[in-house]
Amino acid sequence: MDKTKDIRIYVLKQLEKIKDSRSEFIENLLAAFEKDHPEFIEHLKECGLDEEEIRYCCLEVLGVKE
Repeated sequence: MDKTKDIRIYVLKQLEKIKDSRSEFIENLLAAFEKDHPEFIEHLKECGLDEEEIRYCCLEVLGVKE
């Protein structure tokens, strides 16, 4: 089997997993931001954002559109 086709199949399967476990993906994303950019998350909390709004901001920073 062609290596490119193998990679393409693997990527498509991973994307399906992410899509199927969207909330888990977003929770993991928030956890990563809290670990790697605690000052960013703290600033958002100080601005009065709730957890859902903070998750949305993390997605926006990454360029992910809901």
